[in-house]
Amino acid sequence: MKNSIILLIGVIGILCSCSEVDVTDYSSDNFIQFAKAAKDSTVFSFAYDQTMSAGTVKLKLNCIANLSTENRTFGVRYRAEESTAQAGVDFVMPDEEQVLLANDSVAYLEIQLNKSDNVKAKDLLLVFEVTDYGDFKPGMNAYRKNRVIVSNRLTQPAWWDDWHETNGLGSWSAKKYTLFMEETKVSDMTLDRDGGTMSYSEMRAYVLKFKYWLQEHPTTDEDGTPMRVAMRG
Repeated sequence: MKNSIILLIGVIGILCSCSEVDVTDYSSDNFIQFAKAAKDSTVFSFAYDQTMSAGTVKLKLNCIANLSTENRTFGVRYRAEESTAQAGVDFVMPDEEQVLLANDSVAYLEIQLNKSDNVKAKDLLLVFEVTDYGDFKPGMNAYRKNRVIVSNRLTQPAWWDDWHETNGLGSWSAKKYTLFMEETKVSDMTLDRDGGTMSYSEMRAYVLKFKYWLQEHPTTDEDGTPMRVAMRG
């Protein structure tokens, strides 16, 4: 009876893992997916530098496979029916065939964004999806798509969360965010563990750099109080 229970648990585990990835071809064990879930958008804004006419976002992808000594290909397509941005006008369409370099488990989809009349008028949405192509199949359903919001206004980014409010940059304001970007030349501090490209130590270094700059250049925030950074150090 004990052996039967163990066998049943093993079968259930296999079925659950297959359902999560929605695998239809059990002969392949190479999968690739976005590092950030579809519900978590990547936000890019032209507002912090009005001289910019174009910018680039890099969407991180993780492969679920053994490393290879050769380059491998995977596919990504633009979901125009779910998006509001126009290819060739608001952004440059990336190649559908992308490359994962040899001996690497991480790839990046680079998208050039244009400061078009459309984005000056309203925020735009771009949705990309991993496809069954080349050496990889799409990974887990929740990570097969990635959303990019392009804006010409300054809004609080998702990475500036409750943790930053109490332990990082402190309370958010458009003025503080603008100053931070001007002094550090950084606009996105999404950590690698959250699907971004920045390590915790890098993020901490940028926050402290801004904190020390404020100490030398006392500045009033939008509410009239001294601008402060919460991080200790």
